[in-house]
Amino acid sequence: MKYSLRNFLLISILLTLIIVGGTTIWGGYRASVHEVEELFDAQLSRSARLILGLVIAEVNLGHIKEFSSEVKENSFKVFDKKNIEQQIYQQGHLYELKIAHQVWDTYGNMLIRSANAPLQPMSPLESGYANQVFNGEKWRTFSLWDTHHEFHIITAEREDVRNELVNKITRQMTWPFLLLLPMLGGLVWYFVGRGLRPLERIASDIAVRESEQLHALEFEHIPAEIQPLVDELNHLFESLRLSFDKERQFTSDAAHELRTPLAALKVHLQLIQSSDNDADKQAALLAISQGVERASHLVDQLLGLARLDPQAIRATQKITQLNLHELCVNQIAEIYPLANDKNQTISLQGKENIIIQGYIYPLEAMLRNLLSNAVTYTPQGGEIMLELNASAGRVDIWLHDSGPGIPPEQRSDVLRRFRKVDDNMHSGSGIGLSIVRRVAELHYMQVELLESPILGGLCVHLYLNHPEIPRTK
Repeated sequence: MKYSLRNFLLISILLTLIIVGGTTIWGGYRASVHEVEELFDAQLSRSARLILGLVIAEVNLGHIKEFSSEVKENSFKVFDKKNIEQQIYQQGHLYELKIAHQVWDTYGNMLIRSANAPLQPMSPLESGYANQVFNGEKWRTFSLWDTHHEFHIITAEREDVRNELVNKITRQMTWPFLLLLPMLGGLVWYFVGRGLRPLERIASDIAVRESEQLHALEFEHIPAEIQPLVDELNHLFESLRLSFDKERQFTSDAAHELRTPLAALKVHLQLIQSSDNDADKQAALLAISQGVERASHLVDQLLGLARLDPQAIRATQKITQLNLHELCVNQIAEIYPLANDKNQTISLQGKENIIIQGYIYPLEAMLRNLLSNAVTYTPQGGEIMLELNASAGRVDIWLHDSGPGIPPEQRSDVLRRFRKVDDNMHSGSGIGLSIVRRVAELHYMQVELLESPILGGLCVHLYLNHPEIPRTK
């Protein structure tokens, strides 16, 4: 299922901003509620103490009886809310309707009250804060007695005053965030687009390429997070380029090597068609049979070399633990009939419990080509010896034969494809040792061509400094 990375980043970032902003606003709302409660409760307490101080001062001046008489006279009047609101609007603030106070003496007589205060005590508590309902509204009250327990002060404030303040604070925090959210979305969209621009450049560069354009991607100012992608793509392009180069070289070499035997076959066929001599025809047929056999052997080795591509093997085959001694025994058993036809002796010496990690088919192909070359180039009645050794994490394979060997100046060259020893009278294709080298490289082995100190012919020495193959791409 395909999805847009741009949309994913845009939605994720915006959701994160909304969640963080919403959490911040909610936290601010809760903090505002707490702080407003604390502030207004303190104001109620301060107002009560201020009224208590004024009452005590009036008592000391002898004016408290006048206030008490006025309260008794007003207590029988009907509370006219509209009239009071009009007076307050002309002389004060409408919020005064949401604040009330009462003063009671120790005998339960009301001494002082505000115009909007009821005739009954606003709070049943002797002291402290309480939530009450009167005049059809919810109020927060505070009660206070003086030290001599003579006067009881009650102050009250409507709760909607507090709610209005909290709502104002919340709106002031919310509206800017809501107004800025589209701007934040636009900025996020812009910067996400800029961040994805290197990916778009890479996709555009690859899209306009032809199949043969496998040069490396080169960009300036690539982000560090995208650089590994560019490196891996360049590694892939380089691998593909090398594979195509190998394929072209392989095709060219195969065509060149097959041209000669095919031309010879054509000549012999023309000879058969034009000749009336039975002996000449039989000789031509024999030459054709030998040419077909050589061409078949060449094709088999070319296909074997193609199947030994390191990248293909690492992608399709698994590394397994192998007993090297058993591999050698099996390959010797396969090649023994050819050696027996030439009266050659083949021996296997060394340790029998050498365990290595590798690819079974390539290792079998390597041993088969080594033994086949040794049988081919060792003369009639000669000797071939395969020796295995392992010590201190190193594995050595020695193959000795009593053949003519290879001159020192030609040993490095014969490891390449289609390279043969000068003055070679055998009908080899020059691929066997290149197969050995490719398998050795696949298993991180080293290959040496030496003169055998035991049998006097060629000594092929392969050694591995670690029995495990590193896992590579």
